[in-house]
Amino acid sequence: MKIQLLFLIIFSLCLSNCKNSSNESIDRINDDLNWTKTNYALWKSKNGDLGIKTVEVNDDGSRTNIYITKLSYNNSIKEKSINSVIDTLTFEYLGSSFYKDKKNVYRHYLMSDGGNFAIVENSDVKTFKVIGDCYAKDKNYIYGERAMRMDSVDYETFKTEKGFGPYAKDKNGFYFWDTKIDLKEIENTETEKIIEELKKL
Repeated sequence: MKIQLLFLIIFSLCLSNCKNSSNESIDRINDDLNWTKTNYALWKSKNGDLGIKTVEVNDDGSRTNIYITKLSYNNSIKEKSINSVIDTLTFEYLGSSFYKDKKNVYRHYLMSDGGNFAIVENSDVKTFKVIGDCYAKDKNYIYGERAMRMDSVDYETFKTEKGFGPYAKDKNGFYFWDTKIDLKEIENTETEKIIEELKKL
């Protein structure tokens, strides 16, 4: 029993040291690449790679800066370099997790591993705009920064504002992210307050 416990302690220490070593490695690589901020909402390495700066949250709670240099497509493994897709002359940050250029709308989906950067498929670039803190719309659809296109909401009556976070409403009810809220099951006074404010919109 004592040998097993000792083994577990040694294994945990090794795992922690490996993780720290990996984080230090990433930091050294990023330093060597000399990432600098551009004037068009991206970062550029000394090698000319473009990237979105984000953070990876480590097991110990510490954070490591990382740079996403590839675009994901349709949640598949297919990827292209940001350099080969983005038009830097028209690229801009819109708010929330959304960006656009003259060709596409993009979303940076933030997760503990830094997340991913992807094209918002079938969105209308000309009319796409952020509404509130976590949603966007174009001439055809409402988009949530997590769920993307929200086909189940009523486009004409969908409303939210800055300060409401992931809460919104339409003629059919209230939403938290892309989930409809059951008003009978609310146990949080903060949610109740936000619902009351949403009713005024």
